[in-house]
Amino acid sequence: MVFKNTLLPFSLFLLLGTGAFSQTNSQNKIYETYDNIVGLDNTGLFNGTEFTDLFLNTDGTYRYFNGYDYAVGSVTYNGQYYVNVFLKYDLLEDNLLTRSDDNLSIFNVKLIPEFVGSFSIYGRNFVSMPGTNLEITGNGYFEAAYLGNKLDLYIKHTKKKKDKPLKNGVQYRFSEYNFYVLKNSGNYTIINSERELRKLLPEKEDEIRNFYKSYKALYKSDPDSFMTKLVKYLDGLETEKNQQ
Repeated sequence: MVFKNTLLPFSLFLLLGTGAFSQTNSQNKIYETYDNIVGLDNTGLFNGTEFTDLFLNTDGTYRYFNGYDYAVGSVTYNGQYYVNVFLKYDLLEDNLLTRSDDNLSIFNVKLIPEFVGSFSIYGRNFVSMPGTNLEITGNGYFEAAYLGNKLDLYIKHTKKKKDKPLKNGVQYRFSEYNFYVLKNSGNYTIINSERELRKLLPEKEDEIRNFYKSYKALYKSDPDSFMTKLVKYLDGLETEKNQQ
């Protein structure tokens, strides 16, 4: 199901920017007011294809980011910023979904990847980076976990599906596999081990070893938070070095 775009009036473009992560509450209120006036159906957000989940018989796991249900978030889509809209991030096929919920119909829309600039959901910020040349399959959506002075950390969230034959059909199980991407001096590198990080930043080898020893529990319980904290720490060391 495809819906046509409706162009924003030129005067509105003068008031609104397109950077999703730096929006203030007052700017978000302007966007929300506009969407309420014209109706989301007429803004171009639903310019995509209808999505149907074919793997509903699961063991309680799900293919989506942080939950099965839609959550309220924001997205920059085809150059336009939308706030307080229903979003769901499909980690199995790396698609961003939205939903129309009105008195006439309820349907799921798979947004066109080339039109997605950035989005936020569950308080986490994601950006589209299709040109990183990292040989990671998908549409190039990465969580911007930490954006620092010298170092940036991006997390690639993915899920894999396993089939379990049953007497009356097939049951599906989804498991999450994350990739950590470090941006250093304009280069993107996948980092999934302490050794790989020490090889990339040999001048910080001792600090990296000590950090892994000090935060073993966090590394096991919450690898995303551990890597974010680690990169922030290393970036702080780099900043202190430059200020000396």
